[in-house]
Amino acid sequence: MISVSVNAMAAQIPDHNGTDLSQFAIGTKKLNKAVKSYSDLFKSAGDQYGVDPNILASVCMQESSGINYQYYSDGVTPRPAWGIMQIEDTNEKAFAKFGLDRTGTAWTLEDRLVPAKAIPYAAYLLSEALYRYDYDYIKMLQSYNFGQTVLDRIIAAKGDDWLLERVNAKDYVQNWPYKSYGDPLYPEHVLAYYTNDIEYVGAKVTLNGKLVKFDDQYPIIENGTTLIPIRKVGEMLGATVWWEQDKGAAHINKNGKEILLFTGTNTAYIAGREYLLNVGAKVENGRTLAPLRFVAEALDMDVTWHGETRMVELNSK
Repeated sequence: MISVSVNAMAAQIPDHNGTDLSQFAIGTKKLNKAVKSYSDLFKSAGDQYGVDPNILASVCMQESSGINYQYYSDGVTPRPAWGIMQIEDTNEKAFAKFGLDRTGTAWTLEDRLVPAKAIPYAAYLLSEALYRYDYDYIKMLQSYNFGQTVLDRIIAAKGDDWLLERVNAKDYVQNWPYKSYGDPLYPEHVLAYYTNDIEYVGAKVTLNGKLVKFDDQYPIIENGTTLIPIRKVGEMLGATVWWEQDKGAAHINKNGKEILLFTGTNTAYIAGREYLLNVGAKVENGRTLAPLRFVAEALDMDVTWHGETRMVELNSK
């Protein structure tokens, strides 16, 4: 039976939802210099894919201590997972597609040894799991180690008691010849390294009670304003969106009401009337981001901000 320890420090994951974090000892160990040297990559990847960058740093520390592992200690036998984020061989096709979609070049398994590629891909994997498990970071972390299939089988079998069942994970794997499977205390081991040292600017959005999924740029918070990809606004709210490249202008139109935003300025227009925004539209990772509250309220949505979970709640009037 697995015992779960009591939280030893005040550090908390800001947008976590679900499993009680008081069951875990958080921040009892320190990151080393090798892992800290990648802080900028953790932040940029975390901000892009909506994952706390401090979690990325903690995963890196647990997986590799910031060392680009490729072979076992004999220097000859290749490991099934490579690089500082220990991305497994089974990710070959998905990793290649990820690189192709984002850079125009399919990445090879050897590219797992490039931190600037491995960290964004790991952030992407974690963000997919984070959405799947409704921002439960504990389930997200266990999924990174066990894989979705095994974790889902355990949760389906044991429900809220899934934490205690992790030690029996091998029983949920088909044709598994070994006595154990994965690390049943993976979230505990990762969270031991968790701190709030790297600024996290992510946010999440619900629309009429349903969590919104984003693709290659998640919402970010800047000076108290939540910004999201402008085309996602159109998709979510049933508006038409188009972009004037030469003017740096984004048009949003719904039922004849037009919103006009310009990158590089805080000035915006609704049906020709000028407004001054705290934060204007901006380009991030090739995506034009728009201030969500301003646009949503202009399109007759109710907007509520939940600071404790970093969530913007949108509801139709």
